[in-house]
Amino acid sequence: MEGRGDMMRRLDNDVAIHVLQYLNTAKDIACASAVCRTWRRFVLEGQLWNGLCVKEFPEVRRFDELLETDVMQDSEAAGSSGSSFRQSLEREDRIYRNLFYELKCEPLFEKSCIKEAVCASSTDNYPQESIFQTLYARPRYSDEQTPSYWSSTGERDINVPETLTYNLVSSLCVVHEVHIQPFQAFFQPDQPIYSAQYVRIRLGHSIEPSRSKSIVNKASQCIPAEEFLWMYESPKFSMEQVDSIQVFKLPHPVLCIGGVLQVELLGRVQTQAIDQLYYICICYVSAIGRSLSNFKLHICAEQNRHILEYLGKMKAQETVAEAVGTCMSSEVESMGSGWHSFAERIRHLRVSRVLRRNHALLNALLGNIAVARLLLAHEDREDSSSDEDVAEQDIEGDGDNGEEIDMDHGDCSQ
Repeated sequence: MEGRGDMMRRLDNDVAIHVLQYLNTAKDIACASAVCRTWRRFVLEGQLWNGLCVKEFPEVRRFDELLETDVMQDSEAAGSSGSSFRQSLEREDRIYRNLFYELKCEPLFEKSCIKEAVCASSTDNYPQESIFQTLYARPRYSDEQTPSYWSSTGERDINVPETLTYNLVSSLCVVHEVHIQPFQAFFQPDQPIYSAQYVRIRLGHSIEPSRSKSIVNKASQCIPAEEFLWMYESPKFSMEQVDSIQVFKLPHPVLCIGGVLQVELLGRVQTQAIDQLYYICICYVSAIGRSLSNFKLHICAEQNRHILEYLGKMKAQETVAEAVGTCMSSEVESMGSGWHSFAERIRHLRVSRVLRRNHALLNALLGNIAVARLLLAHEDREDSSSDEDVAEQDIEGDGDNGEEIDMDHGDCSQ
């Protein structure tokens, strides 16, 4: 066969990127990115990780801006425009890649994602039958307790809906399914079950974030529907009139941007014998999913912008910094003269950039004033001696044993 080699390099860049965009699994994209530099560039310019996130979680389109937190960010001057563009592509690729892997994590079935109750559209007897009663399951009867459940007010029209609104444990949660248990009134004749005909799930956030805080301590108060921005609304699920937890699995896992979940109860099926009015009563609600631990959401209500901040790099560097600090602390303790000897060792480091890059770490170890003195002392030293002279100087005290502290890589080597 003539002309052996990489067929992708023979294609126009736009055509090559278009071909790679047919990759539809994380494994395929990761393998393509590792083939060679040219394929890596195609993956970056084609924004393949972004496309994969949007394909499986359409809510990702809502993010208007990406941020990446780096507590040890290099303060050196920016490079060329081409280098900056490449760095921007790398940053976006890294963020969406980590976002996809977190989005695909298995849900936590043993714990509900609901943090607190916000409000109910109506409440019959407050606080005995408030929405707060739906957060936890307790015995139907005990020595001093009555059954725990929420009850709507009575209605003659069976089509009057009810809503239960909750805050999730995080502003970014992937929700897989919602569990709801209707309440059976064992203390009433014939033990009726006050279920609804249908259930619908909404996910989003309050337009005014401060308004989404719990107000269950205020009777008969509910946040108006127009104060919420719902980014997902499920189809209607049929609810059975049975005394058991019913599972309403969403058609696909959904990223809740904003951390507010609302259960809409549609259609009434049971009247109360004493007043012949229709009620809906729920004794338990839970959401199954997982929060995103390495990401944070910022909402600009005035501009209706959603900013995604990636914290993973910061967390990784904090872990490295902690390890470096432990290593350095043990070395300082082994030296007779304490941190002053350690400061003298740092003063003899050859490149001042090392000090500036690790400014936050050195501040934690030595304090702001000590670090400032180190930087000034080193600048004076550079003015009075050449790099070759400084390189030949022994590190104070232990210069003969070959010890060196590698501040760039965050480790200690012997």
